[in-house]
Amino acid sequence: MSKKVTLSTLVVLNFIIYISLGLPDSILGSAWPSMRQSYEMGASQVSYLTTIMLLFSFFSSMLYTKIAKYLTVAQVILTSMLCVIIGLILMMITSNPIVLFLATPFMGIGQGAIDVTVNHFAAKHLPSALMSLLHGFYGVGVSMSAAILTFFLSTFSSWRFAIGAIALFEILILLLIFVYRHHFAERDDSQEMTPQKTNAETTQKFKLGYLINPIFYFFYAIEAVTGIFLATYYVENFQVNSAQAAFFTTLFWLGLMVGRFVTGALTRFMQDKTIIYSHIGLLLLMSITLFLPPGLYTMGTVFLLGLAMGPLYPLMMMLPNQMYPELIAQRVISYNVGFCMLGILVFPLLFGALFKILSFSIFPTLILMLTVILSVLVALIFKQVKK
Repeated sequence: MSKKVTLSTLVVLNFIIYISLGLPDSILGSAWPSMRQSYEMGASQVSYLTTIMLLFSFFSSMLYTKIAKYLTVAQVILTSMLCVIIGLILMMITSNPIVLFLATPFMGIGQGAIDVTVNHFAAKHLPSALMSLLHGFYGVGVSMSAAILTFFLSTFSSWRFAIGAIALFEILILLLIFVYRHHFAERDDSQEMTPQKTNAETTQKFKLGYLINPIFYFFYAIEAVTGIFLATYYVENFQVNSAQAAFFTTLFWLGLMVGRFVTGALTRFMQDKTIIYSHIGLLLLMSITLFLPPGLYTMGTVFLLGLAMGPLYPLMMMLPNQMYPELIAQRVISYNVGFCMLGILVFPLLFGALFKILSFSIFPTLILMLTVILSVLVALIFKQVKK
């Protein structure tokens, strides 16, 4: 990294990149009720698209260690963003379902590699206090895209204009990073380290009981499932118009973003355990409100639903370091990420199949079930936390 690079420059650039990461992630969830009519596809088929996207995202993440040997951080970021833009353009210009399915691998490849790259780069160059804010700016990107979709659906009844606007934002960010690419000229060599383990470390065995944390993250797919199906649930089950349903999804992502920003401030005054339990309680309550027909109160309940989920991902990720020796904790954290990806792959497919068989009326029941499972897992995990 150039010596001329200031901390403030890196902070701003990384926050903007994280906004770009979030911009595509609410498209299918918010726009699908309108998109599926253009593509003449079923409501539940969005789960197939998200599965393909996540599979390619997973593959590009796993291949990152090999890619990083040959490309600089800037080259990975720019190539990934270009893939996302290609995917967005393919979505926008066609009504052919085959082309739509071809667009999703581009989106997945782009999202996977850049996520790993920016996390590694930020961990090396930014203070730890700023790392949690990155996830908050990801939420800014998701909320922005959901708001853009709501605006264009309500004003022009066009999801294509909305995706075009999001693609334009991505192009502008791509140009910005290209201009400042010399700030990211290094290669990410973090994977080339050769850890020196002591005899005690090498003899530590990974027990099945350590998997309780990754299992929590497997069921934390509740966040992705809600973002994907919330709008379609209100359209299919209550005949809400597409623009209003997209607005509900916007409020959900906005609540998630606010929850993560607020958590950063709350951790100075409250224990992590208190924050997690209070938000789990709020999540249980807001899950029950999904059974109610939509009204003015729905804007508040879906916002609070996102707010309730906000702190769970970042705060629960910190617990392994309090529970296990360093070597085990590192392995548990890596499994957390993998199990989370697995859950996001499995549950949209499973729920999509159930919706096709039983209708979208079971959506609140499924969300409530996931919430109860998360509550039980949180209680079991905190029993293991060292006092």
